[in-house]
Amino acid sequence: MKIGREVESLEFETAVKLRLYQVIAETTRAPDAAELARALVTSPSRVEEAFRALSAKRLLVLEPGTGSRIRMAPPFSAVETPFLVRVGEKAYYANCVWDALGVSAALHRDARVFASDGHTGEPLGLEVRGGKPVPRPCAIHFAVPAARWWDDIIYT
Repeated sequence: MKIGREVESLEFETAVKLRLYQVIAETTRAPDAAELARALVTSPSRVEEAFRALSAKRLLVLEPGTGSRIRMAPPFSAVETPFLVRVGEKAYYANCVWDALGVSAALHRDARVFASDGHTGEPLGLEVRGGKPVPRPCAIHFAVPAARWWDDIIYT
């Protein structure tokens, strides 16, 4: 029955996504398809299929040229970026300043964001306490309108 397979596929995608975020939260790094396959007791190719489906839904971004490695699982970046987020003793990378604030929200924890001024390179720090950014004089600028971020999400 086609509907049964579709539901099973969606349930597996959800399991992959939940385990992916659990590993990132616990370890600060994104697992590859083989690692998730072992954790979910399935094949890497099935996890890669789920990665492609999640990517098509804009729920994650694959490393270019591979179907087995994650580049972005918003708000987390699997590669080093200029947006370092410290949560307790752990350090995560975010894809942009907006996602840096999202790391705190995703983890439901206070955080310190270390970034730099995109124009001058001057270090900037932001804090999130109690679920809210701590006010400070600064401006956050998005060079590309949000509606166009997915035109080239890696370089936006």
